Amino acid sequence: MASELTIHLSDADPISGEALRILKRVLKDRGVASVEAPAASAQLLLDVAPGPGVQGYRIEDAGRAIRIVGHDPRGLLYGVGRFLHTSSFSDAGFLPGTWRGTTRPDCSFRGLYTAHNFHNWYREAPVADLERYVEDLALWGLNALVVPCCTNPHSPASVLYESMIPKQVQWLKSARKLGIRVGLLSTSVIDRVPDPAYAAVPVPDANPPRRGNIGDRVCLTHPEGIRVMREHLDRVMAMYEGVGLDFVTAFPYDEGGCGCSGCYPWGAKGYVRFCKMFGELARARYSGCELIAGTWCFDVREEPDGEFDGFDAAVRAEPGWCSRVMTDAHEDFPAWPLQHGSPGGLPMINFAEISMWGRWPWGGSGANPFPRRLERIWKQSRHLMDGGLPYSEGRFEDINKVTCLRLFWDKEAKADAIAREYAVAEFGPAAAGAVSEAIRLLEENYPVNPPDAARAGQALKLLESVERCMPASARIDWRWRLLLMRAIIDVETAAQPNVVTVRRNAAYEELIDINCAYVALCAVCPPAESAFARGQLRRPGTLATP
Repeated sequence: MASELTIHLSDADPISGEALRILKRVLKDRGVASVEAPAASAQLLLDVAPGPGVQGYRIEDAGRAIRIVGHDPRGLLYGVGRFLHTSSFSDAGFLPGTWRGTTRPDCSFRGLYTAHNFHNWYREAPVADLERYVEDLALWGLNALVVPCCTNPHSPASVLYESMIPKQVQWLKSARKLGIRVGLLSTSVIDRVPDPAYAAVPVPDANPPRRGNIGDRVCLTHPEGIRVMREHLDRVMAMYEGVGLDFVTAFPYDEGGCGCSGCYPWGAKGYVRFCKMFGELARARYSGCELIAGTWCFDVREEPDGEFDGFDAAVRAEPGWCSRVMTDAHEDFPAWPLQHGSPGGLPMINFAEISMWGRWPWGGSGANPFPRRLERIWKQSRHLMDGGLPYSEGRFEDINKVTCLRLFWDKEAKADAIAREYAVAEFGPAAAGAVSEAIRLLEENYPVNPPDAARAGQALKLLESVERCMPASARIDWRWRLLLMRAIIDVETAAQPNVVTVRRNAAYEELIDINCAYVALCAVCPPAESAFARGQLRRPGTLATP
């Protein structure tokens, strides 16, 4: 076991320099010193040279040294990630990983959408923590990051929302240094429409509701509604000039669209106008900016509305206003693309649901791993996919993010192997078998209320059995605490479903700290006694000793 690693970087590109900085930071965090040295004496050589596949890399032996060669600077960063994830860290020192070979990503778009709802972690965490987290995800292959757009210019809430934009800009700037493309997502909602003459008509919805008719929305058939929307979008996009935008993402629903005869079917008419407007304004302000059009909840009713057909026709009739299509659903992948291919024949990415499925509040009981579910849905559509933009409400779904990123890198990857790879990377090889088995049990228990007692007990026993063999840095890391708190909460809930025991409440309190949930709203607030006391949650809890 080594306590020091000598490193030589031969490439002068800024992204390569960031790869070296992150490598040294991770080593330091895990108790390993790093020293830059001449190539002749270094144990780890970092280089960039052409190779098969954009953003790919190879790791090879070079005499007594190990060489990581990126096919480009971003490939070097991802190669550093593979080296770190396959190495072994312990309190006694460090053993370099033994993985050797060449690899390149199957998908070109490997992104993350970070919702800023309900005072969640992205909204409340210090920007330094956000920057560090994106670095960690970049080591797994992340190359695109999206933040939401303020959609409430006439509401007092907009003052609070727009106050976050400087923090977003700082975060996106740091992501850009890693070669990560950055974008903005917007719906067509505008809260408190000034004039009811151009207010939208509610859209028809499914039962139970899927599309939503939240807030006030403008009608994009009415000229004044178009003017108001154009002014709003342009004003908001101007706030990101400090970082620039590589793409904008239009989203059709959640807040709903407009159901008037000129706008509906929304996905085929009014939404297409919104997309064209958004993309035109984005390209005028940011040269080369692309538009990605989402199709969330298209044709979600029992009888299709013709949204996919109409959107497909609009893209084919006037090519160029849309560069990619983002498609997914609440459960299984939508049927239309599986039968007809991507709308307009455009590159397609998914919008994987990694946060809100299976349990409420989201993240309120710790980690929510469901890699097998993600693999199952991915298998339905991977032949159509060029990556994805998973929807995230915080860092409690870290395992799910890594699962998606690994599937985007290798379309044939298996969920169980990814879970083990994650466990090796974060908790060490000695713990990996037990942790990956616990992840499987936690996934099986996730949508079950109350959790199955036998599975819950076995998961907790597995985690507790390997905690002592993990490095000290891993035992205090938030990823481990999220898993452990989840297992504890499941055990306590299975034993006493209607009683919040002292142990269960202590786990909730720790989750509030991990999630920065001190002012979080109910959707993302762990149900600890302190949250009830602060008024974040309305229903009184019951605190009892075991």
